[in-house]
Amino acid sequence: MENIQYHGIAMGGKLYSLRVAKRMSQEQLAAVLNISPAAVSKWERNLAKPTIEMLWALADLFQCSIDELVGRTPGQVEEVGIYDTQKFRLALIGEDLLKCSEISRQQGLLAMESYVPELKGGSRFLAFAIPFIMYLFMKQTEPEAAFQLLENYVTTLPETERQEGRMIAAVLKRIFAGENPELLQEVIASYIGIDYREKNTNLNELLKYTRQDILEQYRDKKLYSGHTDLLEAFAQVGDFEIQLILRNTDNATLTAALSGASGGVVRAFLSNLSDRVLYFIHEDIQQWNGTEEEILAAQKKLLELGSYYLKGTDQ
Repeated sequence: MENIQYHGIAMGGKLYSLRVAKRMSQEQLAAVLNISPAAVSKWERNLAKPTIEMLWALADLFQCSIDELVGRTPGQVEEVGIYDTQKFRLALIGEDLLKCSEISRQQGLLAMESYVPELKGGSRFLAFAIPFIMYLFMKQTEPEAAFQLLENYVTTLPETERQEGRMIAAVLKRIFAGENPELLQEVIASYIGIDYREKNTNLNELLKYTRQDILEQYRDKKLYSGHTDLLEAFAQVGDFEIQLILRNTDNATLTAALSGASGGVVRAFLSNLSDRVLYFIHEDIQQWNGTEEEILAAQKKLLELGSYYLKGTDQ
């Protein structure tokens, strides 16, 4: 059966987040709507769709429009921070490239290929580019010719992936040329933006704290209020699932959501970030001064993204 989609997220995730935010179980929602709990479960798992009459009832119950339920919201200007969704992704891929540089300096260029299964940024092009360039070098292809071929592949990528492709090609070319990590960081920053570079410039100050020091600061963190506990189940979700959610969120949402969450939840998310991104997000959380309403809106977005992984923790 065709699923209803909500901006790339199945409608079931939207319903799940609204129900959890209202602190209702599936049984309670079913009782209000005079249907079976199994029907609610099927909606949330995208195995069935509500009728138009049920959409009206859901919209009234959750005090939203039917358009919002099915994703037909007016276009909103994306908030541009240090990391919007694309910049956040580029930053993670940049971390992978810096790790490749470190491996090549310590173990040689060939060792980079062994790192491909451990890439954190989820870039299919980087996973392709490393073994591809290695293959050409083993065939004794001239460096300029090898990287020209790689750049040709960049032009074939979907438009949404082309910027990361250009960054990957440019940085790999410099890694193979043996250029220093400081220059690589500048190249990466030039593809992400001025705000990222400014944060990167202040990294030495942030690095006075170790990764563990930062995570420890959140051990006893309390909820912002009794209402901002929507993410508590994420403390029990695995690292792989957390990483998938991180790849599909943006800095503004992540910062606001975690600012209202408990220490266990914050640590679950932050521990899945690379060192550099961890320091940046930590700084943003420390400086965040938004409202409870903003926290709840952000937490609902993360609930939508993570609803699939939380189905077993809430009924």
